[in-house]
Amino acid sequence: MKNSIKIAFLFIMSILVACDEFLDEKPDLNLVVPASLDDFQGLLDAYLRGMNSYPTNGLISSDEVVIGPGTLSRLNFNFNALYFWEEETSLPGEQDFHWLISYTKIMYANVVLDGLEEYQPANAGEEQRMLNLEAQAKFYRAQGHYELLMHYGQVGIGAGEEALGIPLRKTSDINVKNQRASVGESFDFILEDLLFAVDHLEMKAEIPMRPSKWAAEAMLGRVYLNRGDYPNSLQHSSNALGIDDTLMDYKDLDTSLPYSFEVFNPEVIFHQEISFVGFEFDQGFIVNPDLVASYDSMDLRKTFFFRSNGIEDEVNFRGNYTGDFYHFGGLATDEVWLNFAEAAYRVGQEETALDAINVLLEHRMVAGFEPISGLSGVDLLQRIVLERQKELVFRGIRWIDLKRFNQDPALAITLRREYNESDAVLPPNDSRYVFLIPEEELEQNPMVQNQR
Repeated sequence: MKNSIKIAFLFIMSILVACDEFLDEKPDLNLVVPASLDDFQGLLDAYLRGMNSYPTNGLISSDEVVIGPGTLSRLNFNFNALYFWEEETSLPGEQDFHWLISYTKIMYANVVLDGLEEYQPANAGEEQRMLNLEAQAKFYRAQGHYELLMHYGQVGIGAGEEALGIPLRKTSDINVKNQRASVGESFDFILEDLLFAVDHLEMKAEIPMRPSKWAAEAMLGRVYLNRGDYPNSLQHSSNALGIDDTLMDYKDLDTSLPYSFEVFNPEVIFHQEISFVGFEFDQGFIVNPDLVASYDSMDLRKTFFFRSNGIEDEVNFRGNYTGDFYHFGGLATDEVWLNFAEAAYRVGQEETALDAINVLLEHRMVAGFEPISGLSGVDLLQRIVLERQKELVFRGIRWIDLKRFNQDPALAITLRREYNESDAVLPPNDSRYVFLIPEEELEQNPMVQNQR
């Protein structure tokens, strides 16, 4: 298996190098004019340009992370401000690279979509390939808009679907100005792209760095869950599991590896990395001790996710589904099982929800694990929420989860940086859960700023 993964990785990297050369020839975004279907595919395969990147701001702001004083001293103004939930999070003239990560992805997707409109296919084979490329591009465009909506749109804060969403970029023409759509309009556009993608992508990608029907179904389950449309989240999560519901059995894994999981392990649906800025592998970038304490002695995740940094009660995270020090920000079957469980609970299928949680835990616990029984009502919901927190560690999901859980008094929590000298506090539903739109963006494309 390792050899096949290595061969596949070398194959995809050769594509990415070719794509990088193509882009380097036309550094001005206005001059990027792909001329062939291979060029379109090259743009979508631009791993080195961020097509498989995920923003870092939610991870830094979440309650999963504790940053020690030595590492804090290395952080720039933006990361310090995000970590301590400051009112102002950037200096004048400073770019917000979290915003740029997602909008760059959208821009390349739109270049492909605009180019395909002008392309004249030579035969039926090219027509079919064009349809697949359009579906890939719409998957990426939906993903980029979703990331921005979850971090910069007033989702979970304000007036529901009428609250301020994000600017929706539907063209690669950078001269087109966009005002902010509503949250509801933003969700509608994201879902429209994903529903097109799910109809026209191949079932599973040869390399999970490309979109697939499996990935689009998983993404639909995630998006509908965060919109609060639980019947559709249940349906699409079920569809994704119907394609492949594989879970690794942690009892069978090698505990001696420096990073616990292989790249493109069997649970990875779509490979994506949280953007790396250099301090994430510092000894002082630790997992919140309260979270670590929530794993009992039967839970193998404690072995595979964490390693001691040599200081008492401090552990670093090593359980990345990227296979190395990059944190995983993609789609994987463990998340789909959890999305399925929560959606089932929300529509009243409590037994189905509990069964799904037990399926996951049977693959995560030592031999002899007794399935959970007798949980119902709010107790079952709280257990689902706890398992999301314990399973989806350092994936950029927790911050988004907190925003929606804060709408329920039974789940709402106050965050504190109690392990730091500055004991910052973030109450439920605080406006600081919505990040500020970059000032540079407001200057070029005037729109309403989020209030803090």
